[in-house]
Amino acid sequence: MGAIRLDGRLKAAMLLARPCGVCADIGADHGRLSAALLQSGRAGHVLTADVSAPSLNKAKTLLGGLGLSDRATFAVADGLRALDALSVPAETVFVLGMGGQTLSRILEEGRERLHGAALVLGAQTDLPLVRETLCRIGYRIRQEQPVKENRRYYLLMHCTPAEDGEPAYDERQLLLGPVLLREHPPLWRDMLERRERLLQSAVSSMEQAKTPVDGEQLALYRRELDYVRQALQLFE
Repeated sequence: MGAIRLDGRLKAAMLLARPCGVCADIGADHGRLSAALLQSGRAGHVLTADVSAPSLNKAKTLLGGLGLSDRATFAVADGLRALDALSVPAETVFVLGMGGQTLSRILEEGRERLHGAALVLGAQTDLPLVRETLCRIGYRIRQEQPVKENRRYYLLMHCTPAEDGEPAYDERQLLLGPVLLREHPPLWRDMLERRERLLQSAVSSMEQAKTPVDGEQLALYRRELDYVRQALQLFE
């Protein structure tokens, strides 16, 4: 086997993290990210972990075939419980490719195992919930990077522990992203336009419904729609 080639999403996630001695790849599945971290020298040692034993076996086979097994620790475990398999704390923890509710649960349940590690996260859904959870466990977002891969949009986050007195995010930041609001990268515009269409459709459907609707949810959608439209003005 030769050098591992990552898709755009995984490559972008890898490059968000600083080179370090020990990384953890939580939910590693096929193990390609773990292999690339080791091959590139961005990690000296990798914890490759998955809740599924068959998935982890795929990763073991891949890393073994590349001659990287001696620089990896393998663990079948749920979420950040896998960090217990390391003899030293991980410096960076990757958690990618899962829904926001699952990711938030993993962070909440495993917060005491992080020991200040940097986080590289990639939630597929419920981004506001993930941002809220990060604040609750004492982290803040340092980078938010939109990525487009196979016609789908992804948002990657690089997070570190909050500084003393660093405020939690307000509603607008939770919904749209604190770094995106500050830096407004070009690809974010496409994501905002898509979100605007979805919100407008949802608001219209609820306003025209002949049965009772959740008033609080409708109000939240309206506020988010206003935030999105304000953000789109940044690109004009």
